[in-house]
Amino acid sequence: MSDNKVSILYYKLSFLAELIGGELIGDDIEVNGISSIDFQVSNTVSILSLISKLKQSDGDATALIISDEIYKRKQDFGKPILKVRDSRLSVVKLMNLFFPAEAVKHNISSHSIIGDGVDISSPVEIGHFVVIGDDTVIGSNTIIKHNTVIGKSVKIGSNCIIYPNVTVCDDVVIGDNVILHSGAVIGGDGFGFIPTGDLPVRIQQKGNVVLADYVEIGANTCVDRATLGSTVVSRGTKLAALVMVGHNTVIGKSCLVASQAGFSGSMVVGDHVLVAGQAGFSDHINIASNTIFGGQAGVNNDIKEAGMYMGSPCMPMSKYARSFAIFAKLPELLRRVKDLENKSN
Repeated sequence: MSDNKVSILYYKLSFLAELIGGELIGDDIEVNGISSIDFQVSNTVSILSLISKLKQSDGDATALIISDEIYKRKQDFGKPILKVRDSRLSVVKLMNLFFPAEAVKHNISSHSIIGDGVDISSPVEIGHFVVIGDDTVIGSNTIIKHNTVIGKSVKIGSNCIIYPNVTVCDDVVIGDNVILHSGAVIGGDGFGFIPTGDLPVRIQQKGNVVLADYVEIGANTCVDRATLGSTVVSRGTKLAALVMVGHNTVIGKSCLVASQAGFSGSMVVGDHVLVAGQAGFSDHINIASNTIFGGQAGVNNDIKEAGMYMGSPCMPMSKYARSFAIFAKLPELLRRVKDLENKSN
């Protein structure tokens, strides 16, 4: 495989084909980067992943990566192509090739504040004005960027990236290869109050948050600590920006949650659940694994069977589609009812 590698900057297409598990069709030329199909650059390979973008196949890119499905539509692109089964996964591998992560260099800013009993492995990078509380543990190859606050007795694993202005509160446990984007708050107090005739009574929040390995938390997302026990985001789950996770909620493995979704407290989400933007979930409910929720779905009861759900209150996609078709006809149905009433009068 390495025999096809020409230099640090240029790679033969045959090398890229082997890397991404694709088939080279055309000349085995060299490229030095990857570019968007919408903003193609010469001497690069571009990803053509949508049939709607076929007209852009004659752009400046030197070569194209296409899926089997697109190849069935068109074979002659006037330039070399790499035919793959899944062009999206190819993007990941090529991005890692052309934009490799830099090795972490051990550097702790003199402007940071490190508490007593903190255990910091080497190498780590800690930026300016980072505050780390007592008895916290930080694993190797972890980067904590500027203005971040880490509380007391926090455990952070290896190979993590914590971007600027993140807050990680006391007793939070973070696994390996976790990414926290700017503005995220992990372990803030859960929303626990008892309504009374006078002021609401506040319930102390003495649990913690556990983020398992390979979790990613988007910008300005909040994961509240449990009242007692743990709020859990399981291995491989990704939360987008502006997501809310209430106290004592458990989210399963490899879930994908889009922006502005909200999970009320004490609910359980299964594995491999997909949640579109602005979906909302009531407290104390259970969600089956392998379930998909459309945008703005309102989920107020247990979902016991895998499937796709939409609407508020949500319902199976097939039922929602039939209901929406009727809803769209309501103005016409109302007109007909009024016509009948007028005739009967």
